[in-house]
Amino acid sequence: MSSGNYVEVYKEKSLSTSFNLIQFANDFDTITYPRLVDTFGAPSDVDGDGKIKILVMDIKDGATSNSAYVAGYFDPINYLPDNFLLRVRSNFAEVLYLDGRELIAATNSDPNAFDSTAAHEFQHLLRFPKMYETNQSDELWINEGTSEVASDIAGFGPQTSRLDCYSGVNDSRCDDGINGVSLLDWNNNSAEVLKQYSFAYVFMRYLYDISGTNETEKKQFFRNTVIGSGGTRANSTGNLMQIFKSSANFDTTNLTNNNSDVFFRLFTLLTAQSFGINNFSSVQQVSADGQAPNTIDLTGAFVKYPLPSSLNRLITHPVSPITAKNSIKQGAANFYATSVPNLNASSYRKNQGRITGATQGILFWADSPQGLNTSFKFLPGKDDTPIQNPTKPRSLKTVIQESSAHGAIPICGIEFTNDLAHTYESIPIK
Repeated sequence: MSSGNYVEVYKEKSLSTSFNLIQFANDFDTITYPRLVDTFGAPSDVDGDGKIKILVMDIKDGATSNSAYVAGYFDPINYLPDNFLLRVRSNFAEVLYLDGRELIAATNSDPNAFDSTAAHEFQHLLRFPKMYETNQSDELWINEGTSEVASDIAGFGPQTSRLDCYSGVNDSRCDDGINGVSLLDWNNNSAEVLKQYSFAYVFMRYLYDISGTNETEKKQFFRNTVIGSGGTRANSTGNLMQIFKSSANFDTTNLTNNNSDVFFRLFTLLTAQSFGINNFSSVQQVSADGQAPNTIDLTGAFVKYPLPSSLNRLITHPVSPITAKNSIKQGAANFYATSVPNLNASSYRKNQGRITGATQGILFWADSPQGLNTSFKFLPGKDDTPIQNPTKPRSLKTVIQESSAHGAIPICGIEFTNDLAHTYESIPIK
């Protein structure tokens, strides 16, 4: 075991590894912990010792050579008092679990794999008490996208593999990039999950960088999304936009004051710029179901919110569409290199949009199947309100899909990239 001011690292007795866990504990204690606490606020301390416990173990996930494997997870059950009558027991402490086999092996090709996974999971640990206190289940793309950017804030980004997967370059697992993939509707389709994590990372990184003109302002925005501002937390896409409107660099003139319109415009700016489009003078927007689209000019918004330097790779490696899409998903953009179709006049839906460049263009639908302001309750025992369980994990697990040609891409979610990956949860740390 290695102990620091804010962390205690435990190793499974039967696990043999040459990885320097003492150095990892020191780095988490002196780099990851202070940077993320400075951004998101202090963690809970249910056991009263002021420390995060990290158990390094061989997670029993059924992994085989070059298969998906569970790299780590945060289990919210440990936030609740232990009850021997329950099937799943609790350590009643702040605990993160990290894999001591495949994840450590991944550091041979990515030296930051272990530390970045810890940072990703630490955001989930910091976020969960706020979800519990408000009896809310945050939209998965917001929670996961924030954890992705948390790894950057801790010093392990920008994440080139995520950016390339977003664009569909340099990785056969991400052919077509985010073309036709929904940012908002996470259906746990293994064919799209890598792209959805990449989309969530890029969108949240874009929001983070344009929310302020300095790191203090950007961190304040991210903190507000987790702990709340004015009684609102970023548990839904609409509430995320509400909080973004209070960020230091928000411009009502260019983005309006309506949450739905703000999201539409930001979605347009990001996807179009990442496709090499820089003329925003004639953007089509359907303002209500069944109505013909209006034309809006987002030139001022483009000048105000260009792609930040952290996303420069999207300029040199823009989205590369391969397959033309015949229908639009909510929360998705369809990219066309040529022959850009018009919006379907027989089925206009709110926040469908269209933008074109010299030859290329995008059709998109910047809306959620549940609506931008849907709020799910998911925790029993907080009040007598009926509970609606969204499709999302109780435990937030990090999975890495391995490829001999392209290396590892970490993801964290309810569905693993094959059906063999499972974990045993609430492992006792002592």
